[in-house]
Amino acid sequence: MICWQCHEPTGSAVCVGCGTIQPPPASPDPFEILGLKRLYSLEREEIENAWRGISRSVHPDRFAGKPAVIRRMSLQWTAAINSARRDLKDDDRRARLLATGNPNPPETSKAPTDQAFLETIFELQMGAEDDPAGTREQARSMQDTERARLNAIFEAWEANQGDLNDVERILGRLRYLNTALSQTD
Repeated sequence: MICWQCHEPTGSAVCVGCGTIQPPPASPDPFEILGLKRLYSLEREEIENAWRGISRSVHPDRFAGKPAVIRRMSLQWTAAINSARRDLKDDDRRARLLATGNPNPPETSKAPTDQAFLETIFELQMGAEDDPAGTREQARSMQDTERARLNAIFEAWEANQGDLNDVERILGRLRYLNTALSQTD
């Protein structure tokens, strides 16, 4: 990226040479925005530290006395880094982002095709009224199993030994289990 002000190469939100804020990318990738590797196994502290560092450099207070275009870029950067932080801190959003390129679940979610799973969810929902504690325990156990499967998929993928084809299906199952758990509260 070339600084629009001093025309020197820059690879950050604020030019190292002249200190001018740069326009944010048109289609920001959360990993690129925060300068993090495209990994599922990111630590929350790593995400927070990256967000904090960039946030300081583009914060609107630093550009309060600057022209409107500079203040607008600061606000755009702030929105982009806050969105990136939100997407990467949430394990499911980060998984979906890596698997599909979009952190948001689809509007018309495909139901898991496994009939046995759907029947189990139905049983959980029915049992929530009679035995909320038992239902909660069973749903949490199933949730732990799905999380372990998701982690195994990403471990293999990060070691260049697998693909992310099953991620969306597992995330769909986790959504069903989250709903079942919410009915036990």
